[in-house]
Amino acid sequence: MMAKRVWLVAAACAAAMLVSGCGTSEKSTGAAGTTSAAKQGITTTSSKAAAPSTPLQNRRAGNGEIVQQNGLVGSGTLDIDNGNSADVAVVVTTGNPSNPQATIYVQGNSKATLSGIAGTYYVYLKSGKDWDQATLSFTRDKDFSKFDDPFDADSAWEISLQPTVGGNASTSDVPAF
Repeated sequence: MMAKRVWLVAAACAAAMLVSGCGTSEKSTGAAGTTSAAKQGITTTSSKAAAPSTPLQNRRAGNGEIVQQNGLVGSGTLDIDNGNSADVAVVVTTGNPSNPQATIYVQGNSKATLSGIAGTYYVYLKSGKDWDQATLSFTRDKDFSKFDDPFDADSAWEISLQPTVGGNASTSDVPAF
């Protein structure tokens, strides 16, 4: 009788080895994400947690920080009133906005002044969220525009970035720069 029990245990172990490896710590994954541990005869549900998503960044430059400069040598000044909640990079250029005299960062609901502007120039605006200093651009919710009329550096100018009743400057959307 004893020999019969040993044989039954050996047969059960042999059958289990065929299915999942008897006497080992290996586990096999069956259908529907279950894992069988043949040694214990236990079935458990695999609970792989999803990798946590990277939280959105919201980097900002300092209010009034000149984040790019290629030649402020004139006497012109530009006062900027950003009454919007979005941060803005104000680009002053005589031509291509990708090659400006300077870019000044103005945080939402803040004011800043850019001095040293030379010649006749145009004002371009980049707004959005999460300022990336390495690329000089926002990473989310980006918007690009420019004031339609040129500015003369022989005068001190003040611009308001929020729509103003009685305002006299128009803007246009432009391609990303």
